[in-house]
Amino acid sequence: MSRRPLPAAPRALGAAAVAVLLAGCLGPRRPNILLVVADTARADRFLQEGERAAVAPRVAALARDGAAYVEARSPSPWTLPAHASLFTGLYPSSHGAESGHLRLGDDRPFLAERLRRAGYRTQAYIANPWVCKDYNFHVGFDTFDEVWRTVKGTEAEMGAEAIVGKVGRWLEWRAGNDDAKAKPFFVFVNFFEPHLPYNPPEPERSRLLPAGADAERVERLRRFKHPEEVRAILGLARLDAEDRRVLSGLYDGEIAYVDRRIGDLVDLLAARRLLDDTVVVVTSDHGEMLGEHDLFDHKLSLFEPVLRIPLVVRYPPRVEAGQRIASPVLLQDLYPTLLTLAGVDPGPSQEARRLPGIRGLAAGPVRGLNLDDPILAEYARPAEFLPVMRGLDPAADLSRYDAALVSLTWGTRKIVWSSAGPAVLYDLAVDPGESKPRPIADTQENVASRRAADRAARLAEPPAQ
Repeated sequence: MSRRPLPAAPRALGAAAVAVLLAGCLGPRRPNILLVVADTARADRFLQEGERAAVAPRVAALARDGAAYVEARSPSPWTLPAHASLFTGLYPSSHGAESGHLRLGDDRPFLAERLRRAGYRTQAYIANPWVCKDYNFHVGFDTFDEVWRTVKGTEAEMGAEAIVGKVGRWLEWRAGNDDAKAKPFFVFVNFFEPHLPYNPPEPERSRLLPAGADAERVERLRRFKHPEEVRAILGLARLDAEDRRVLSGLYDGEIAYVDRRIGDLVDLLAARRLLDDTVVVVTSDHGEMLGEHDLFDHKLSLFEPVLRIPLVVRYPPRVEAGQRIASPVLLQDLYPTLLTLAGVDPGPSQEARRLPGIRGLAAGPVRGLNLDDPILAEYARPAEFLPVMRGLDPAADLSRYDAALVSLTWGTRKIVWSSAGPAVLYDLAVDPGESKPRPIADTQENVASRRAADRAARLAEPPAQ
């Protein structure tokens, strides 16, 4: 059956009025979307109580007004493949953007491009060099502002203040432009904080340091950055227990600072009466190691601190306030969720699911309950990272790190397969710190090991671009 053409608009109507008429014909107004990634943010720094509640109060307020996904995880422990999964709804082994093959293919189903085709104005403000045009992350954005290229910031400021200013100026321009106001918007923000070095500005720096922290130690550790973390991993430098406490406090300061800037973005929306018409999402691309297993930064492992991420969604028309959702979800699940909220059919996918807890969205079965549908994470050989390690210690045995990794989690069991050695199994219920690996014992665990090996083989040979 052919579609009936829409009636022509009278000449007196401007483009904005025509857009409003079309929106009325096509259905209810679609929400704006603000998607914020706080780079390298661990889940355990958010939604805390007592004295620790002061670390991220603005994100906590968003959670009280919406839904907090307390079992959210990333499919990758580092920036580029994690963002590629967020933008495509695919695992790294499917989208192919990973170590050794960094560019995201032109034919991937980009979130921003699909929203732009549906009539959204699409804006991006990026502070991390890994999320850049060189790797094809700009596809679908009307504006893709690589803030890191032009904003040097200060010693303790990595572009977050500039990003808030740019978003504010764009919202001001939009308020005076009828054509722009007629379109819903998708604004994506990547804050570089709390990435190494952990050097937050005041007052966050001093407020969250351990009591009695030595000033000289603080001064040294707020300059702890790449490749110093590699030296520590290799045992060429030693961080004692007090160093690690101070480093953790500085990391908390970075979380508090980015929380303040997230609050600034929320305030910009509220000031223009856009907040309740906007799906606000706060999440991260991956977590961070702060000395657990003698690891720092976020590469080289699939331990829980690098996989568990914050995820909060606020949108009063569809998200009931105060929800704490314990169902396991993945970062790429935002892809079909945001498309569906925008009125765009995301299409069938076994690699991304609509998030639970949103009225009118069929979320599908809960992930991770059994081996038929586990929580997956993937990490290719660190081709960009190993040369740094070899340069620092040419005699070091790097075979442990020169490996593809895949983890499968189902129920409380987590298996981590490495191309450099035997698979190991953890029971997260009794060993949440993953310090007591046990041998693979039963048939189900052997099946999990084989499946992880199959995923690793896919990861080693990304799809043709």
